[in-house]
Amino acid sequence: MPDRTDPTAQPARITRAIAAAIVDQARAGKPEEICGVLRGRGLQAFEAIAVVNVAEDRINNYEVDPKALLLQFEFEEAGDEMMGIYHSHPISEAYPSATDAWNANYPDALYFICSLEHDDAPVIRAYRMTTHFLDLDLAALQGALDFYETRPGLFAYYHTADSPIPPALTDVAAAAPPPFYVVYYQQEAGQEAEVRVVSIVEHPLQID
Repeated sequence: MPDRTDPTAQPARITRAIAAAIVDQARAGKPEEICGVLRGRGLQAFEAIAVVNVAEDRINNYEVDPKALLLQFEFEEAGDEMMGIYHSHPISEAYPSATDAWNANYPDALYFICSLEHDDAPVIRAYRMTTHFLDLDLAALQGALDFYETRPGLFAYYHTADSPIPPALTDVAAAAPPPFYVVYYQQEAGQEAEVRVVSIVEHPLQID
């Protein structure tokens, strides 16, 4: 997918050993998605910690075990931080899906995706995903945009970086330059939906 990269950002850095550990975990977990957290400081990762994917549909989704996210407090006591969250895409590219965007609840962390789309040539890429809670007219957006149901109850629209901005998204694009997802969750018709706009910026990544 066409994406946006921050040319001024310093690269995030992971060691070859960390990259290999993530790839090995992804291969072992295939066809399910795997996940974990990265311990580090700033943009430097020191350790990859594999955690349990507690999502109901682990073929198409990941959810980091909430107990594992408490590790960040242990990290902070040692002067470190949870600098990244990673997961795998067993058969698709290393680009955030609409579900990934919905799950992006830690704006201070980078999101790393390991793709096994080509199993003999795994790819790891890093992203900054920022969730924007805007005052949106969902009914108007539904009438103007082609939303798709990415999983039961979760609907999404993706706007690429190189596409013209339709009138319905003028205010959205002013707050969240594309590419971005507009995602909302509505389990039943008539139920009030929670709407989010999630902007995606690829972050440079150095593996050494």
